[in-house]
Amino acid sequence: MAQNQPIFQTKPQEHFVQIPINIERDSTTLINQTGNSNRKPNHWPTILLSTILVIVGQSVAKLLENFYYDQINRSEYDESRQNDGVWTQALLQTVAFPLLLLPFLNLTAKNRRDQHPSDHFHYKSLTVIYICIGIVMTVQARLSAMGKLEIPFGVFTLIYTTQLFFTPVFARLVNKIKFNRWVVISLALAIATGALTLSSAFAGEPDEAEENYARGAWAALFAGVCFSLLLCNIQNVFDNYIFKRTESRRPSFASVFEVIIFSSLVATIISVAGLLIAGEQDDLKREMNEFSKGKGAYVMAMVGQAVSWQVYWVGIVGLVFSVSSVLSNVISVVTWPIVSVLVVIFFNFMDDEFDVFKGVALITAVLSAAAYFFRLHKENRDSDVIAN
Repeated sequence: MAQNQPIFQTKPQEHFVQIPINIERDSTTLINQTGNSNRKPNHWPTILLSTILVIVGQSVAKLLENFYYDQINRSEYDESRQNDGVWTQALLQTVAFPLLLLPFLNLTAKNRRDQHPSDHFHYKSLTVIYICIGIVMTVQARLSAMGKLEIPFGVFTLIYTTQLFFTPVFARLVNKIKFNRWVVISLALAIATGALTLSSAFAGEPDEAEENYARGAWAALFAGVCFSLLLCNIQNVFDNYIFKRTESRRPSFASVFEVIIFSSLVATIISVAGLLIAGEQDDLKREMNEFSKGKGAYVMAMVGQAVSWQVYWVGIVGLVFSVSSVLSNVISVVTWPIVSVLVVIFFNFMDDEFDVFKGVALITAVLSAAAYFFRLHKENRDSDVIAN
């Protein structure tokens, strides 16, 4: 007699393996752009807004800078007054940081209840780091302002474009970023964009008697190095301090204002000290009285530059916060041909016109940004597939 079989058969026990997926992880880490697991995902509204702020801020600041040098008749200065105003220009890049206090305090108040005891350690470390970043900001602004007054603007632009060589190197060493072909393409096109703006005009350009190629070239080169180092150090602050400080919550854009405010405070103090030591406060009074468009226009030009530079910095640091120092540098450089065209439109500088170089620079600028944004689109799509 056959042995009775059980009516219901028990299925073999299934073993499930849980695969942890950190949904707060930046999609860039999924292809090894960075090793930080707390970086916020690529968020298109933040990225696009930051990009617009960079373009608008840098364009307006550079137009007002040209207006300033044009109205003080910089081309008529003699060699003894060649570098007048370099500390003032450095100061204008950071002095308007108090405008960011209100949005910073509002965003910070919303996250205050989520603070942890370990935050105090980070704040102590960040104090030293912000002092260092502020020093680099000052040196970069000072060297950049001096370089443009020492050598032809086309030469300055070519040398200053080397920041796009230094940024990937620092990003690889400091931020541990790895690059794919789309980033390489974007960087190559951005380098071409910077080089093609050599035909741009600048109201503060020196005449032949004032040119000092050795000093101006070194100033432009080290200004580019400082800017690259600045962006990579800001990303290091986000990755190793701020994002770790906010492990239990989504990183807030308030950290962008935090970096700018405290670093700019240090840079402003240094620039004010340099301005007073150099005696430029007397030059400010003389320039205001001699300004071709009047004192009111002079004040508006200076205030406009200061505000525009803060708009620019919010965009630059916002791109580092959202993506990386590399994209931030790319967007900064691809804005140059836009500024070049606007200078042609608003000013009537000798031998400055919309030529083939400016046209090709605009095309390579668009292609450079498009290549990087396409890379980000692919990363977001791949991260969604993995998350699902």
